[in-house]
Amino acid sequence: MRRASAVVAAFAGLCGAATAGPMMPLGPSPESGFAGVWRFIEAKPAPWAKPHTLSKAEAPLLEYGVDFVEGAVKGPPPLACASAKYSSGETYLGEAFGGRLAGDKSAAMAKQARLGDSGLTTFRVVCGEVVRDFYVDERADLVMAEGDVLYTLERPTGMDPQQFIAGFSGPSFDCAKAKTTADRLICADAGLSKSDRALAAAYTKLKAAESAESFATVQKAQRGWLDFTIKSCVGDAPMPETLGDRNVIVDCLSVDYADRAGELSDLAVEKAAALVLEPRMRFHSRAKPSVEESDVYPWMSGGPQAEAFNALIGKIYALDRWRMDEKGAFPTDDDDSAMKYHARRTYSATRFDSRIVSFQIATDDYAGGNQDARRQIGVTWDMAKQRPMTLDDVFVKGSRWKAAALAYCKKDLHKQFAEREAPDLGDEEIAATVGSSAAWLWGADKATVIFSVGLIGGMPGGEFDVEIPLSTLSPFMVDGAAVR
Repeated sequence: MRRASAVVAAFAGLCGAATAGPMMPLGPSPESGFAGVWRFIEAKPAPWAKPHTLSKAEAPLLEYGVDFVEGAVKGPPPLACASAKYSSGETYLGEAFGGRLAGDKSAAMAKQARLGDSGLTTFRVVCGEVVRDFYVDERADLVMAEGDVLYTLERPTGMDPQQFIAGFSGPSFDCAKAKTTADRLICADAGLSKSDRALAAAYTKLKAAESAESFATVQKAQRGWLDFTIKSCVGDAPMPETLGDRNVIVDCLSVDYADRAGELSDLAVEKAAALVLEPRMRFHSRAKPSVEESDVYPWMSGGPQAEAFNALIGKIYALDRWRMDEKGAFPTDDDDSAMKYHARRTYSATRFDSRIVSFQIATDDYAGGNQDARRQIGVTWDMAKQRPMTLDDVFVKGSRWKAAALAYCKKDLHKQFAEREAPDLGDEEIAATVGSSAAWLWGADKATVIFSVGLIGGMPGGEFDVEIPLSTLSPFMVDGAAVR
């Protein structure tokens, strides 16, 4: 304690002020208003330094989180400290930053740092012989200097701040070069930065796994999506002056980035001997009204089976046209509302081998109203027959396969709906789904029946899957069925 007090006294002498501001005695506990995680969201040349554009090397703390805890500081060097002492109080303006503002008679430098022109609320951290002061600025953020670089720290925003810990929490790009409003807000928001990193990681993973031809479609679609998203969220406009207006942009970007990151993260390249199944993408949009159309579709290569399969995909997805252009499907250019509409499709593969390709196409459209229109369909391609497989290709006609499947689905659905405290589906609805080839997906050891439920007790329903072991169905299957 004596050594720390001597260090603080020496530091106060370096400030060049005749009288030090009142500070509390040093102790192991940070004040509640200071304790916890803060993020470095901004770095710029200090007001006493020559103005210039900072490089990443000059601002190494940018986008890092630092955690002030009992007796320690967790974070990047040089802030990390295994044995920290804390104090708080008031610093006179002339003492701030080691006396660097002592000659700032007009308070111009203090204004650049967003500091008031009188006493500054100060949180002090002492680590051995090093003393650092963090000043509360006019936005209730923290300001500190490391050499000739002025940093701003903010409590983590976006999603749940408690999930953010000490360490890097910035986006995938260099925030020292951030120019646009969108980029600057992404850098400042920890949740949005996390989504950007997840999106970049998924994009990079696809680039490494896909062929050049398939990834070219992903790259083109991603560029279109990014341009549309930034414009539709007004991230290309000047930075708003008020926090509320900035938060509107952050909220818009947060939803779109999280959705896109999740979508790309779910994509994968599948292989079956020489055959390859890759995700390809396309994107189309219009500004007024705001409508985006995004497709993720499977594309096969590596053998003679690919041509017929890809022709099927072109037909199912109607790759020669756009759904948003269908008459009456979406609001027209005469609609001047601020609503954002979308038409999205993606897929997930259940099985891909030398016998079959079984995958699900999920459609999510919003063309106005209270909720999205969602639909899921199953598609199974018979490699040998070079055509879509139907239930007649699987089960013996006249057998009791449907009764067995109905009994299994009714029992499973009853359990699922009971957990949701919702009424069961009617027998006719279940039978209609079980009898549709488009409701079935085939795995290596089980079949999945997809039940798309529109509403449950007036609330959106969603998808309810029933997984039936193949052992339950195999007694009713035709000899040599491709799904076996």
